Parts: sequence; C-alpha cells; structure tokens
Amino acid sequence: MKRRKLFSGLLGIVLIGLVCLSPGAFGQTSAISVTGTWGGSELDTFMKICQAAGVEVNFNTTRDLDAVLATAVQANTLPDIAILPNPGKLQELAREGVLKPLNYLSEGDLNNYAKTWINLGSYGGKLYGLYFKVANKSVIWYNPKEFKKNGWTVPETWDELVSLTNKIASTGKTPWSIGADIGWPLSDWIENIMIRTAGPEKYQKWIDHDLPWTDPAVKKAFQVWGEIVGNPKNLAGGVDGTLATTFQNGAIAVFQKNPKAYLYYEADFMGGIVTAELPYVKLGEDMSFFAFPPIDPKYGVPVVGGADVFVAFSEKPEVKKLMKFLTTAKANEIAVQNGFLSQHKGVSLDHYPNVISRNSAKILTQADIYVFDASDLMPPAVGNQGGFWDACKKYIQDPSKLDEILLEMEELAKRHY
Repeated sequence: MKRRKLFSGLLGIVLIGLVCLSPGAFGQTSAISVTGTWGGSELDTFMKICQAAGVEVNFNTTRDLDAVLATAVQANTLPDIAILPNPGKLQELAREGVLKPLNYLSEGDLNNYAKTWINLGSYGGKLYGLYFKVANKSVIWYNPKEFKKNGWTVPETWDELVSLTNKIASTGKTPWSIGADIGWPLSDWIENIMIRTAGPEKYQKWIDHDLPWTDPAVKKAFQVWGEIVGNPKNLAGGVDGTLATTFQNGAIAVFQKNPKAYLYYEADFMGGIVTAELPYVKLGEDMSFFAFPPIDPKYGVPVVGGADVFVAFSEKPEVKKLMKFLTTAKANEIAVQNGFLSQHKGVSLDHYPNVISRNSAKILTQADIYVFDASDLMPPAVGNQGGFWDACKKYIQDPSKLDEILLEMEELAKRHY
C-alpha cells in the first residue's frame, strides 16, 4: 500500500512537471508558422515585433514564395500567416477561398489607416490583408545648399516644377539627371504622372488592361512627362548619356562635389545608395527631397510604391493576437526604429531615426491615395524589359513617335493578358 501511494505520488509529480513544461504553461503560447521572403534585418525586426506581441513564431524564409504557397494550397499544408509582396497575390488567394477574413480587427484597430489601405487589403467586401513595411517612390531629390546658393525654391505643383526646370536650363546648367540604362526608373515617372492626371480608377484599369495603352489618359501621362524629358538640354548627358547611365550614377551626378545636374527622381531609398558612395554627403543638409508634386488638384499628392501585406490562413488565437498587434502604434514604432516605413498615422515622426525617413513618412501618412507600382502588377512581358521599360526609353529617344510606341504596347498587352 505504501509502495502504491509512493508510486502514485511520484507519477503525480512527473505529470505536473510535464504540464509545466508544455508550450501552454505559464501563459506561453504555441508557435505559429509564418512564411515570407524576409531575411536579415527585416526578419530581425519582425521577430522583435513578435516578441513584443507575446507570440512565438516559426518563420520560413523563401525566395520563391509563389511556388511555396501554390504547393501548400494543393497539399493543404498552408502556414498560419504569409507575408505577400503585393495586392495581386492577395486577390488571387482570396479568390481561391483559402484566406481567412480579418473580421476580428475592429474599427478602432484600423482607424489609423487611410481608406486606401483598407481597400487594398480587401476582396469581395471583406478585409483579408494588413499592409506593413511600405516604400515611397514619390519623392524628388535635390541639394538644399545648391538651391539656396542659386536662389531656387522647392516647387509645390507640377507647373512650378516645369518652370524651375526651364529656369535652371536658361542659366546654362542642366536641370535633371536620369539613369535609364535599365528602364524601371522611367516607368516610375509615368506611374506617378498617371495617378496624378487620370486618378486611381483609371490607374487600376490600366494595370488590368481594362484601359488600353492607346487611351488618351495614357498618352497624356507620356506627354506631361515630355515637358521635362522632351528637351535633351534638360538631361545630363543628353539622350544618349541618359540611356547609358545607371540609376545609381544618375543620383550621384547630382550630389557629387561638381554636380552635373540639380534634380533627380527616384524612391526614398536613394539616400542610402548615394551616401554609401559619397560619404561626405549629409542627409538633410546636402541631400534632401520633396514630394512629387500634384498635377490635377483633385487627386492631391498620391504616393506610388510597394508594401508587404500580412494575410492569414488560420484563425488560431495566436494569429489573431499577432494581427491585432500589428495594427498598434507600438508594433509600428518598433518597425520604424529599425528601418521600416509605416503608413500608421498613430506613429510619431519622432520615432524615425533620421530626417529623411521622417520626411518620407510625413508624405506617406498625409497621402489620401496610395497605389502600387503599376509595372510590377502587369504581366512581366508587358510591365518590364521588352515592354513598358523599353517604351519609356523609345519615348525619350523620339517623343514624336508616341502614338507608334503606345500602339506597340497595346499589341503586346493583347498577347500577354
């Protein structure tokens, strides 16, 4: 009897020990699976956010996200959460019926986001995605010291930008440097002009090819761009030099000690590229930017760019907990302190580590319209090399052939959509 009591007591102690060591003990949660392309510093930042949320995560980093998710859909082995690169993939998975709606996110969770972000994350009237880590491709770089020395002021409208371009050119200086050896920096120009002249509805129809390339709205976007690039004297190196210059060297030409030009368009990430090559350049002093200016006032100052989007394939308590935490100012503060850009309006600009990221965030959070890079959402044969990128190069070479260029793009689109 004593031996049986002793054995029962020992068994009880062992069982208590097993319970204490289980994942749910002492408030610990079971790990959830997350799949995405993030690695390095991006992943480190995300794990800090998960730790702050009190959620344990097993992260699978892949460079072939489409294939991994396609296989997982077929095998019914989907992760709990995936981080997608654009809204196109969200729409595809939502159509397939494999995503779980984020109906547990309240109006209070979402009221720090412009409506455009809710629309981008929705399908069929339901919210499926939460955007995180945003890029701003709607800024124009300049040297404040050169502007002050020459008495130039930062333009606030497109007409003022064209006027400044002409003013600089009239002094014998070259206004713009554009690196066009690869065409995507050129297509970024057209996208920024298109959203400012045609608006978000036509912009999306253009992406979907519900608006043909020969439509007057597309033609107008090129013609507006032509107010700058249509004159070779506006371009450092002229047409041939522009088409032979990398986008990196295009920016360096503006910020080197003897500048070859004074204005450069490209995304907010150019600051790091230039200062890595020219260590004496100080961000905010020798190198700064202003928002790509409005053209039609009714569309305000939209932002073109990219962003990653969190989607859920399960409704585990830990999934809901992490998704809700991602909508908080605290999660976004951790992100921006570690190099991310956030569209969350509740994040003070003071949390950004430098003046450039603060200014980019200010432009982003004040924008009522945010759209994704159109070329990235078109079929690659249409949106990339051989298509849109090359069409922009052809236009710089000979703006008079615009109708022919757009007709070629329309024929190409008909073959690939």
